[in-house]
Amino acid sequence: MIKITSTVNKEIVKASSLKEKKFREEYGLYLIEGARACSDSLSAGADITDIYALESVYGRLSAQLSGFKGNLFIVSQACINKICGTVQPQGIAAAVRIKDIPIRKPQGDCLVLDGVSDPGNLGAIIRTAAAAGISEIYLADCADVYNLKCVRSAMGGLNFTLPMKGSKEEILKLIKDGTEIIVADMGGENAFEIKYGKGKQYALVIGGEAEGVSALFKKAGKTVSIPMKNIESLNAAVAASILIYSIKQNRGV
Repeated sequence: MIKITSTVNKEIVKASSLKEKKFREEYGLYLIEGARACSDSLSAGADITDIYALESVYGRLSAQLSGFKGNLFIVSQACINKICGTVQPQGIAAAVRIKDIPIRKPQGDCLVLDGVSDPGNLGAIIRTAAAAGISEIYLADCADVYNLKCVRSAMGGLNFTLPMKGSKEEILKLIKDGTEIIVADMGGENAFEIKYGKGKQYALVIGGEAEGVSALFKKAGKTVSIPMKNIESLNAAVAASILIYSIKQNRGV
């Protein structure tokens, strides 16, 4: 346990720098914030290297964090304010090792996210995927999954998913054999009326907020849509959630 009160201490400067992508890539770490995020990530086996906490907060959480073997820094409120990205931080944050996940063929049902640029939407999709038991998520031209807004929105979902970055062409090559490709598109068939193959794994392709799914994926799969009245479209996270569970129900899973 090391006590730090200065905001210019090298450990505080390093932790604070993880709010920027270039430093996350340099150190191979990302930030999580809040008591639940830290304790849940530790329980899920996340590789937490450092914890930064107010003394009072750590005192309340010492039992939940008893298995932590990394560096514990008891810090001042000013330090916590500098590290965290929220306006009113909960008094605890942690640095987590970014998983080295080489891109590979899907081992089961998967998601393909094509140009999802909003980190809040991306995090919400990851959260739903984790809840639905989908671990493999392919990312083509998406926001950084380790962006603080994405991490907060994912609510621990990163602990149970495998985000893999690749080009559209690379991802399609990996998923097209032995996988039913289902593309979310406003011009597609009614997603609630389709019966999907029960024994076949699927790849659900969700497009970005502005452009939707690219032509490359549309040509490779079956397009489906969510019937709507009054509203032209739903955001990517809401659409992904509805379709994930619609497919599960309509294939009898």
